[in-house]
Order: sequence, then C-alpha cells, then structure tokens
Amino acid sequence: MKCLLSLRFWMVLAVLLVTLSSAYAADRLVFEGDSAYTGMQVLDKSDGLRYLQFGIYEQTAMRLSDPDYLHYEYTRTIMAGFAFAHPPVKKVLMLGLGGGAMARFITGKFPEATLDIIEIDPLVVDVAKQYFGFKPGIHGNVFIGDGRQLLRKSKVKYDIIILDAYKAGEIPFHLTTREFMQSVRDHLTPSGVAVVHLWAEYANKYLHAQVKTIASVFPRNYSFYDNAGSFMIFATRLDHWLDKALVRQRGAKIGKERGFSFDLAKLIDDQYTEASRIPTKGLEGRILTDDFAPVNLLKHQQGQ
Repeated sequence: MKCLLSLRFWMVLAVLLVTLSSAYAADRLVFEGDSAYTGMQVLDKSDGLRYLQFGIYEQTAMRLSDPDYLHYEYTRTIMAGFAFAHPPVKKVLMLGLGGGAMARFITGKFPEATLDIIEIDPLVVDVAKQYFGFKPGIHGNVFIGDGRQLLRKSKVKYDIIILDAYKAGEIPFHLTTREFMQSVRDHLTPSGVAVVHLWAEYANKYLHAQVKTIASVFPRNYSFYDNAGSFMIFATRLDHWLDKALVRQRGAKIGKERGFSFDLAKLIDDQYTEASRIPTKGLEGRILTDDFAPVNLLKHQQGQ
C-alpha cells in the first residue's frame, strides 16, 4: 500500500510538472528592459493576454483579441468614479500610465472628456506605445515628470483625478502625504472625485495610514474593495454623502449609454461603503505628512 501511494504521488507530481512547464513554455518574452525607476517585462502568455510587469508585479494586462477590454477588477472599479462625479465629466487626470489600458477605455467610452496623464517614467510611455497600442494625443495627453510637481504647477481643475501610481512594495512617500492630498483636492472641481487605488494590507503594510490621511483631507469618501487585493477610495469635496441609490442609478445609466462590457451598477451595489476609515491603531494609523511619512519604518515594523 505504501509503495502504491508513493507511486501515485510521483505520477501526480510528474503530471503537474509537465503542465507547469507547458504553461511556462507558452509564455513569450516580448520585451525586457530597465529604466531609472524599475525593471520591466512584456510577456505574451498562454491565456491570450499581454502583460506588463514592473519587477515581480503585474501592472497591465491586455487581451490581444480585444485591446479595449478591462481585464483587472480594480480597473473596472475605478470606472465607478464617473458615477461619483457630477455629470457631465469634462476633464480627467490620471497619475500613472502603465500599459495604457484605462486610458484607452476612458477615451473610447468618454470621447467628449479631455484626459491628461502624468507618468514619471519615459520608458513606460515608450513601452505602452510600442507594445500596447497606446497613442498619445488620441488616448490622452501625456506629461512626463513627477506627479506632485506637475500637479502643483497646474491651474487646471478636474472632474476626476485617478491616482494609480502606487505599486506594492514601491509606494512613493511624497504621493501619500496630507500635503499632496490637499493639492489633489485643490485641483478638483467642487463636485469632482479623487479615485485612489490602494493595495490591500497583505501587500501594503501602511494601508491604514494612507486611508486615515485621505480622510483627514476629504470630508466624504467611500471605500470599494474589488475582492482581488485592491481598495479604491472615492474621495469628494462635498459636504454631504452621495446616496448609494443615486450612485447606482448613475452607474446603470453610464454603463448602458457607454456600452460597458461589465455591469457598473452591480459593481457599485456590491462594493459601495459609505466610509473609508478602516479601524487603525499605533504608528500605522498615523496621518502621513511631509514631515512624517515613515514608509521604510512602517515596512520594517510590519515585517515586509
């Protein structure tokens, strides 16, 4: 009996190894390079998707047969920002380009809106253009530089500001502080919304501090969780809550009129939470400021 079990174990292991090796063999390295900020890879995988990776983290996934499809759950959740902002949405700002999937989606579904994109890494823009079909000027106006500095110099007010510049393990501290969030608030229209993509706690050991910092600047904000590791904070300048029924109604209208491939109204139903303040304690729950943004200390204390 013991020999039989051992034989079965090795047979199962052999099948698993063959399956894994076949899957990896089907992956094709399209591009590999390093910038001043990160290492990048572009991979075509057996699932029919093209991936952009920064280090070990996936940044963008594009369906080769349908480039405008939003693959990641969090990117679909971000589109709820159009239901929070008072219509019509005329100007949108994104910090962080990635492969340009969201930029293509926004400009395709909302052609009347102006999309500005700030990306610090020129190589990201080059890779998005060459391997993901991103076209500056058509899929948004690209400004290369530090998001905080360029935003401070700008006099433009936006209906939606999307902050997608935070990577797990590599979160730029100067984009997390209260002073930066105040600058974001000041560049919103009165009924606009800031959409902040935050990694969940397993990959972001100072999630609590970020959430508390956002809440210290914006009087009304909402927490959405995509059940795949990402929190989206929808932060508004309004002095009243936006009722879930209203946001859902807007989402249903947007999804139908704009031809979304996913149910935005149901997404809002499932994820809407009328408070972004996650219970916090200790150092990880302190408000981050330019004088106190201890990213490295918090990582060390949490064992990251």
